[in-house]
Amino acid sequence: MVIHNKTAVITGAGRRLGLFVVERLIEAGWHIHVLTRKKTSGLIGITSERLHIHELGVYTTKNVMRAIDAIRNKQQGHPIHLLLNNASIFENDAQVAHKGVSSYEAMIFVHMIMPNLLVEGLLDELFDESAPGNVISITDIYATNPHPAYSLYCSAKAGLESLSYGFAKKYAPGIRANAIQPGPIKFLPEHDAVHQKKVLAETLLPYEGGFLPMYQTIEFVLDNGYLTGSVIKVDGGRSLVRG
Repeated sequence: MVIHNKTAVITGAGRRLGLFVVERLIEAGWHIHVLTRKKTSGLIGITSERLHIHELGVYTTKNVMRAIDAIRNKQQGHPIHLLLNNASIFENDAQVAHKGVSSYEAMIFVHMIMPNLLVEGLLDELFDESAPGNVISITDIYATNPHPAYSLYCSAKAGLESLSYGFAKKYAPGIRANAIQPGPIKFLPEHDAVHQKKVLAETLLPYEGGFLPMYQTIEFVLDNGYLTGSVIKVDGGRSLVRG
């Protein structure tokens, strides 16, 4: 294993993919700033001094800016090599309609406004023409082919993907910005056997991908210095099958 002395900022790192990436990067010697609504048992279980947890409580502009100030104070001008926009709110249109417009506003904030605040707020630490910082955004295969029951969620992910293109164009050559579209990486607890069977039947590689392929793709993006403005599918071929 190559040991790095680099720094990453990761949102939505309390569980699932975000936590998996944090654990792997900590093992590889990275310093990690985590933005999370609250500490989870997974994060609490990581005892490394290289993990810095910024609890937001609620995702608001004020709280994100406070976290940005704390990160910059901790960095003291040292570079940030990776910003991973992983935080997500996954709700279907019926759930959003039940909760009201504020639910959709929260989706837009988490998927679009917060990533932009972080890039703008940490620009001095990310931008380096000789060794560009990386902004990697986790979107969704449905961002470009919306699921009718999740049209609002898909629109927010599409916005994040568009922002990724914008970051690539706006900040080249000092920042490389790319997006990753996951497919059926890891089913949620509410996905019953019938749902899982249906999804896998529509996937060329008919099994759960797990978090490792996503982490490997993040590593690939970091290692490939000539990659920016790209969107990479990690979906087992599901987007080819689904109409």
